[in-house]
Amino acid sequence: MKRKSVLTKKKLKYGSAAVIFTVLFIAVVILFNGVFSALASRYGWYADMTEEAVFTLSERAREYVADVGADIDIIFAEEPDLLMADDDMRYVYTTAKQLEEAVDGVTVRCVNVVKDPSFFKEFYSTSATDITTRSVVVRSGTESKVLTPQSFFVYNEEYVRWGYQGEYRFVSAIMQVTQSETPVVCFTTRHGEKDFEKSSDALALAQLFYDCGFDVRKVDLSTEDIDEDCRVVVIIDPIYDFIGIEAEKDSANEIDKIDRFLDGFGGLLVFESPEHSGNLKNLNEFLREWGIAFRSDVTVRDLSNSFSTDGFTIFTEYQSDDTLGGSFYSDLNKLDSRPKAVISRAVPIDILWEEGGDLSGSRKASAMLKSPDGSELVEDGGTVETGSYNVLTMSLENRIIDNNNYYSYVMAVGSPSFASNSFLNSMAYGNRDIIYCTMKFVGRDGILADIDMKPFDDYTLTMTTKQANTMTAEMALILPVIAAAAGVVILVRRRRS
Repeated sequence: MKRKSVLTKKKLKYGSAAVIFTVLFIAVVILFNGVFSALASRYGWYADMTEEAVFTLSERAREYVADVGADIDIIFAEEPDLLMADDDMRYVYTTAKQLEEAVDGVTVRCVNVVKDPSFFKEFYSTSATDITTRSVVVRSGTESKVLTPQSFFVYNEEYVRWGYQGEYRFVSAIMQVTQSETPVVCFTTRHGEKDFEKSSDALALAQLFYDCGFDVRKVDLSTEDIDEDCRVVVIIDPIYDFIGIEAEKDSANEIDKIDRFLDGFGGLLVFESPEHSGNLKNLNEFLREWGIAFRSDVTVRDLSNSFSTDGFTIFTEYQSDDTLGGSFYSDLNKLDSRPKAVISRAVPIDILWEEGGDLSGSRKASAMLKSPDGSELVEDGGTVETGSYNVLTMSLENRIIDNNNYYSYVMAVGSPSFASNSFLNSMAYGNRDIIYCTMKFVGRDGILADIDMKPFDDYTLTMTTKQANTMTAEMALILPVIAAAAGVVILVRRRRS
């Protein structure tokens, strides 16, 4: 009887110890999990297993910022923990912190604008500037730029995020506040073109160039030369023709100035409209030398692939990567679902030859966007033929100098509507991204256009079976090993007691 009592006491003693240890062990695990989760949220600890590496800073972005060589402040108007708890801002904050870690001279700060509004007074460029807790300021020296949270993302027609362009937005802002020599884009004037100081449509295109790090200027080719820092000349919906060989003096020959600019490896963007294309004899004759011809007497219509009742606002078709035109936006072609590219009241553009032209025969011409099969060409309200027609084309010339390749580009668009405010600034269409992609090639060194948007099309974790099995095994072993070690300690203590 006495022996049974002793055994019972020992069982109770060791059983109680086991229960206490189990409770303490579970409490420690819960505490560890809570502390680790809090630290991970605060300091952005994570493993990026998304296919597009949405949470990982690209090497190209690092290179851009590292080449700047200036001190840069990235200032958030909210505390870090609240930024990481925000579905949008955690992406932005994570990218900023990675820039800070990767590049010397980049500093990330968080100052709550509600608690310290006076800190942000110097960043108000106009009375319309609005800095909220979700704003981001990029500053270098006395230059600064305020970014909105929406500008870091691309949205579909339901205003749902489908892409992240945080790297692009940060690097663009950094270049704008640090560049001493800014690449130039010149918009032609004095031919009835849309003026970006008066037209919201032209302003949208000018703003796009500005976001890419360009200095946006006007040029009157009849009296001025094209700036030597100019990378791109834009002609958007001219009403009157450009002066050619009929000029009384060489300095007034506008066509010759464009030709010499392209000889210097520049890029030309031409937007013509059905209303005015027929007036542009000299300009269109020049474009024929680049293998393209605007068919100015007709307009493309497609009642089956249009979201306007008259059928003139059409969804265009992308070209494959194995074509010259399609290769310019190969990143968009990789998406499972490419954004809609739209154009309204477009003039069809004939391709005169795919290869040839010029004295050396080194020019190529290709479609970038076409209307769907079964589209109509309409003249005076009647259909004259049906088929698929080019509405955006790209021509290039390649020259080899000292064993290096140099290129000149001419991008022709069948309607200025392609770059209109409603299409270019809508998150529902791909027009903006197509022009972005084109800038990779049309611009020269120092132009920001080759940092890709990262789509949210698929949230599936892209791990190999081997990686998944290894991670599963590691996670499955950690707790059992800890429990086994604790069991050994208890067993040894039991035998010694």
